[in-house]
Amino acid sequence: MKHAPLLLAALLLGCGDDGLLPADHVMIECAINGAAGFSPDCTMERHEVDGRSELIVRHPDGAFRRFWLGVEGRGLITADGAEQAEVTSHGGYVEVRVGADRYHLPLAQAE
Repeated sequence: MKHAPLLLAALLLGCGDDGLLPADHVMIECAINGAAGFSPDCTMERHEVDGRSELIVRHPDGAFRRFWLGVEGRGLITADGAEQAEVTSHGGYVEVRVGADRYHLPLAQAE
């Protein structure tokens, strides 16, 4: 979906301190190194760094990926590395793909 990055940034950035997206570690589903299926083996945390929202997704083997939210009017982008994130919306979550790794990131519920 072409507008998924903008949707993701709007929903995640709009959460603020409302508790809809916890700032501490949250278990998420991931498929690492080209795995066919997803499993709840990764964690996600959100931080504010120099006025920017940063997401860190940690793999069970200790590896991690960092993402920026809402930078330069874009949705979610990789904070380091050459490969950019591909984001697809799926109802209450988005699927983020970077290389052979995929993650299901939760969206805030607008209720």
